[in-house]
Amino acid sequence: MKALRIILASIKRADKDFNLLNDNDRICVGISGGKDSMALLYALTLYKKYTGKKITIMPCIIDLGFPGFDSKPIADYCSSLSLSLNVLDGKTVYKILSIQQEKQHTPHLPCSICSKMKKAIINKFAKQTKCNKVSFAHHLSDAVETLFLNEIYGARIATFTPKMFLSNEEITFIRPFIYVDEAIIKRCIKEENIPVFSSHCPNDGHTKRQEIKDTLTSIYKTFPDAKNNFGVMLNNREKEDLFYNSFETQINSKNFYYKEIYTIDDYIKELDFYSNIPCKDPLFSNFSKDNSSGQKHYLVYKKEKIVCALDLIKDDRTFTITKYKFLKYEDFATFMFAFYRDIYEKFNPCKMIIKSKKKDFLNEINFVQEEKNIYCCTENPVNIEKKNKIISK
Repeated sequence: MKALRIILASIKRADKDFNLLNDNDRICVGISGGKDSMALLYALTLYKKYTGKKITIMPCIIDLGFPGFDSKPIADYCSSLSLSLNVLDGKTVYKILSIQQEKQHTPHLPCSICSKMKKAIINKFAKQTKCNKVSFAHHLSDAVETLFLNEIYGARIATFTPKMFLSNEEITFIRPFIYVDEAIIKRCIKEENIPVFSSHCPNDGHTKRQEIKDTLTSIYKTFPDAKNNFGVMLNNREKEDLFYNSFETQINSKNFYYKEIYTIDDYIKELDFYSNIPCKDPLFSNFSKDNSSGQKHYLVYKKEKIVCALDLIKDDRTFTITKYKFLKYEDFATFMFAFYRDIYEKFNPCKMIIKSKKKDFLNEINFVQEEKNIYCCTENPVNIEKKNKIISK
């Protein structure tokens, strides 16, 4: 099968899975002249034609000030696709990177700073031209490499997302090549005679990413199935199983603990299994199962039975409990102190807020009324423990 057909099918799948492209979208497509961005530009023009989606494609390239930069050949290719190339002025970037390189005493230009500056320039252009989306040519192989980079150098399991809304800019970043393997892009470039141009970046071939790319190439030679498995892994939510899924924080030594529930399915399973109470029981009926961004769900256990449940939103150092239910006030008070103490240790100074109409018991555990039905606590947990009989006993 021709590489172009595979790419178009992959874009269609990504579009369906992540809702990337919609009618009336104005899309700023970032071009570097390299194989990935040139293939993306070509593929998007065909995808628009075959799907009939009413999207506007606006290719743009940044003149970063690198010696030898020439946008004319790229502009000529864009013209052959009935598109106009927008050349954005970023000549100061190279100067800034060179200064930072000297300050940091590094052998190469700082890629992270360059990446941020390029995104800022493109975002500004997108806003000026009323584009609602910005598209980059990051592909599946890039995503796997980013995962390994974050694991090795950042101690975190993370890669970039197929789609990301930037609320400050009111622009959506999309990556239509998220399911496309780099080898397919190379094939497409040859089969379709798509021109490729040098970015003239002094760092080409001398980055941490290149080291990871070389390492992965070696792994794929030894373990051929790894390449496909790594790609599948990024979408394999059902099989994800890491330490944090098993965190149980002790409240005291009497089998009293709490834990965060990460998915709604897990939430329901926990209720069914540990409480032996149907989800329709009054304790949990109408309890929030919202899984929106920032919403966290906690369950509290005592002797393997669920005794409390709550929803919480974290915003910087402020923790707002939006909903809660409990069987016994004493258990809830003891939990609240333990939970606040754990938060205080990690985020001091911090603030915990509860929305409630129940004034008396909140005052008792040192939550002070801030406004109507809003109570907060910022006090040192040590002082709370000394004052409160229920917690101290």
